[in-house]
Amino acid sequence: MRWTKALTLGAVASLGLVTACGAPASNPGNNTPGQSGNGQIAGAEAGLDPTAKGPAPEVEGAKKGGTLTVSYNTTPANFDPSDQFYQDTAVIFTLSHRALTTFTMKDGKMVLVPDLAEDLGTASADGLTWTFKLKDGIKYEDGTEVKAADIVHAAKRSFDPDLAANGPTYQREFFKGGAEYQGPFKGDKNWDGVSAPDDKTVVFKLAKRFETLPYFVSFNQFTPIPEAKDTKGEYQRHPLATGPYMFDQYIPGTSLTMKRNPNWDPNTDPARNAYPDAFKFNFGQDIIKTQTAILASNGDDATTLNWDAIDSSLVPQIEGDKKAQFEEGPSSCVFMINFDATKIKDINVRKAIGTAWPFESIHKAAGETSHSFTPASTVIPPQIAGRLDYTFENFNGQGDGDPAKAKEMLKAAGAEGFELSYYYTNDDDTAQKVNQVRKQALEAAGFKVNDIGAPAKERRAIVGKPNGKYNMLQSPAGWCFDWPSADSIIPPTFGTTALSQGGTTFGNTSTPEIDNEIKRVLQLPIEEQGAEWGKMDKLLTEKYFYAMPAYYDKGNSVFGTKVKNVMNNPNKGMPEITKIWIDQ
Repeated sequence: MRWTKALTLGAVASLGLVTACGAPASNPGNNTPGQSGNGQIAGAEAGLDPTAKGPAPEVEGAKKGGTLTVSYNTTPANFDPSDQFYQDTAVIFTLSHRALTTFTMKDGKMVLVPDLAEDLGTASADGLTWTFKLKDGIKYEDGTEVKAADIVHAAKRSFDPDLAANGPTYQREFFKGGAEYQGPFKGDKNWDGVSAPDDKTVVFKLAKRFETLPYFVSFNQFTPIPEAKDTKGEYQRHPLATGPYMFDQYIPGTSLTMKRNPNWDPNTDPARNAYPDAFKFNFGQDIIKTQTAILASNGDDATTLNWDAIDSSLVPQIEGDKKAQFEEGPSSCVFMINFDATKIKDINVRKAIGTAWPFESIHKAAGETSHSFTPASTVIPPQIAGRLDYTFENFNGQGDGDPAKAKEMLKAAGAEGFELSYYYTNDDDTAQKVNQVRKQALEAAGFKVNDIGAPAKERRAIVGKPNGKYNMLQSPAGWCFDWPSADSIIPPTFGTTALSQGGTTFGNTSTPEIDNEIKRVLQLPIEEQGAEWGKMDKLLTEKYFYAMPAYYDKGNSVFGTKVKNVMNNPNKGMPEITKIWIDQ
């Protein structure tokens, strides 16, 4: 799912991700995303287990205690549940926040199970009403009971254009009256697209069928928030926990520590284990220094985890005697070079940028290797059913660009000296190296480049604003499927709905043909949609080129010698953090 948008990988064009669900795990190794150990493309899947009960099965040999430190390069913009659609914050919230449903790993595959709800919901005969019943005994960290009205308030809050600008937009697309709703603070408090007829029942009313709704209600937008305790913009500093851990100390832009939640009941939770006593997240960390220290595993580094792409300088270690400290597996994400088509209106100018793009030099400057990516030519990743394997002209994520040809293309378009404006992270050495390579290539192609430096703790928020001072590299810089179907890829990234929420999209523009085609495909039976999304993928690139596929992501984890049971979650391309334990 990604949950959408952006985990910025050490600099690769300062890209961003999203959350996603469902690709099966593979053995660690140098595999293409979505491949199994034998090199065959593995179809994405996310099974359903509506009868799963707590507690979660114990991990063999696991011990309780210790603190797991997670140090990585990105800096989250905030921790407001309504605004979270990013890979890293989604993983962190797995520890502290529960939703109506959730994913867990069983036998190496992701499975959707009930979380706060008793089951995976019940749909009416026409598919336009869904009902979820809550379990008994669910409490917040302060001991108060979770009520259905709290989930309703959270769901309504996810429509607020200020509090949830970077959140998902499926609710606007599918919920009855959702397209115009502005949330409980700016809109009608009595809006009944989501309602609670009693303390244990949540009812969703839809404008059209949404067969994958049980997947969607696993998102952070459906973690309960009591209206009386909602401090709006300040709520993100300490959102009330329902999971095994709660916020202890949060220093925006720097760190977050979590401690045990005394009111979490494992008997109600079929997905989460809670082995460490505490978690500490350090943001904005230098990738090479962090990974080097973890592999050495001296002192606290032995109990530290990093989920950035492995740096090329360290590959000999993780392919050699440090192999046991590295986990690699499939990811649901595709990284893109995103153009703002409202400002770069000529497709030939956008194609000139793609022609000049120095993929190889950028990967080298970022220290990336085949352990962390595979070149891409499509918007839909290989493991999704219906995906077309095509290459538009020479845009295949490979090579080092052709500035001379790009310069000719600019001249032919009457756009010599066209100015490109984008933001890059200026307080990270790797990001600065990547920007230097990128800028030199674009200038050699005849572009004027206005590269704007911003601190890591600010950049994610800046590039997520639709009217920023940029014309490329806005968010999203990548997308991870939210569940294993392209209906969770193309509509939220190319459709107009996200723009109406105050967010950004590939192209940042509203195109009637694209919206109409999305509407047409969504009306088809789910089993017929796959091939149609594949055709649309090709149309989007060849006719519009609002964004250029760059690479299919792989999940990487580097961890200290005392960090145990690190498994790649193919749902996110990140570690299954609730299953990790510390060997003290």
